[in-house]
Amino acid sequence: MAPRSLSEAFDASVLSHCDKVAVRFKGRELTYRDLGARVKKLAGGLAALGVRSGDRVVMISANQPACMECLLACLRVGAVYEPCNVRLAPSVTKRVIERSGASVAVVSGELYPAMRELFEEVAHPVRVVVTGASPDEAHDGAIDYERLVEGSSPCDSSVRVASSDVVLLLHTSGTTGLPRGVLHTHEALARRVAADQRTMAFEEGCVTLCVLPLFHVTFVSALITLLVGGELVMASSRKATDLLAAIKDFGVTHLCVVPFLLRLIVAQVQRERACIDTLRFVIYGGEPVDEGLLACCQELFSCKFMQGYGMTETLGAVTMLLPEHHRHAENLLTAGMPLPGVEVRIIDDGGEELPQGVAGEVTVKTDTLMKGYACDEERTRQVVRDGWYLTGDIGMLDDRGFLVLIDRKSNMVITGGENVYPLEVERCIRMLDDVADVAVAGVPDAYWGESIVACVVRVDGSSLTERDVVAHCAHCLGGYKKPRKVIFAQRIERGASGKVSKAFLDELIGR
Repeated sequence: MAPRSLSEAFDASVLSHCDKVAVRFKGRELTYRDLGARVKKLAGGLAALGVRSGDRVVMISANQPACMECLLACLRVGAVYEPCNVRLAPSVTKRVIERSGASVAVVSGELYPAMRELFEEVAHPVRVVVTGASPDEAHDGAIDYERLVEGSSPCDSSVRVASSDVVLLLHTSGTTGLPRGVLHTHEALARRVAADQRTMAFEEGCVTLCVLPLFHVTFVSALITLLVGGELVMASSRKATDLLAAIKDFGVTHLCVVPFLLRLIVAQVQRERACIDTLRFVIYGGEPVDEGLLACCQELFSCKFMQGYGMTETLGAVTMLLPEHHRHAENLLTAGMPLPGVEVRIIDDGGEELPQGVAGEVTVKTDTLMKGYACDEERTRQVVRDGWYLTGDIGMLDDRGFLVLIDRKSNMVITGGENVYPLEVERCIRMLDDVADVAVAGVPDAYWGESIVACVVRVDGSSLTERDVVAHCAHCLGGYKKPRKVIFAQRIERGASGKVSKAFLDELIGR
């Protein structure tokens, strides 16, 4: 009998591969038997804390096995899994939790000390569970994760859920400073799992290196690995030496990365003159990529390459540059073709469809589209019209049906695989008393893909420094949104409407 749900699919994987290694992390191994037992006990523990079907459980942690255990436990009890970006400023995380109404928060021991007061200030009660905490760190009412797991009665069966019930609350960047909460259903997640498993050839013998943050939509590849009986190697470091060592030591077959990480790995392979012969698929996306990097990868790795273009609202890729597309140089500057079951249209400002070769806004229709934004019906109506999602990206379809991305309508910058909106950074810098004017933009960066540059006009007599601006942004927004460079200017040229002159800004920052 086929599994009714992804939770039952995981149970079937545990039964079929009970003695096989499921997860590796920092020298620790969890077999499928171990992982299955821990998930059942964690599900029982969450239920004992009052978590019921439809309740939200927040996960705030860098990658560790507990992230996958919590996801699978939420699937088991019918709860909504809500992973949070660990790079968000605590004040933003607090607002996110208040918006979702999460009753339980699972937090890593490394982050908990800095966030302890946050949970006391949330407008509703939150039970806090701390992973990796020493006993004295959890004495103030927080619950030790391992004690919760070991001391709970297992939840032996999965709660029945409707396909239209919400299972995920993911977060995406926004220009207001508060990430939007994206709601996805069980049906959408099941369809995404099936599509990616088929397209990316995840199967029983796969070994997936998990290096991208599990609080992003890319977590799906980790979930699929466990559903098919593969091995999930969770990287604890982003250092090129460590990533390459993991690939070699564990025979990694599937590598999912953003291009800036791929650059690091390629450079390390060249330095070590390493032979990598286990890789079968490199799946990349999330930021601009250059032809030179791809050409170098194809020389070093005898594997297949795939590029995905998608977003949190579509629960992953809507177009894909498939392995056969990578054989032709003219395809490498495109985002590939729509996946089966996905429609892509290019529209003008009036909503009319544009012909091939004409640029406009990229819109998509897919059965993995979000149910909507949490607590924001107005914004949902703005971006979803008659089943079509308006991406905010500018692009065109060429005469072969390949999607060519030209620009981001919102001028979003992707740095190190993270989305950053210049307007948000500008607003943050304007909070400084010594700032008379500011403009923020993204520039190409050989390491990060893109990086943030802030052009600041100081108030007369001010001694404001680059360090002051960077530290302020890191504190208010999170470290990944801080400018990598601050240029102090005498003025910022603006047009009659108040918009910064693009030509002036390009000259100022040398873009």
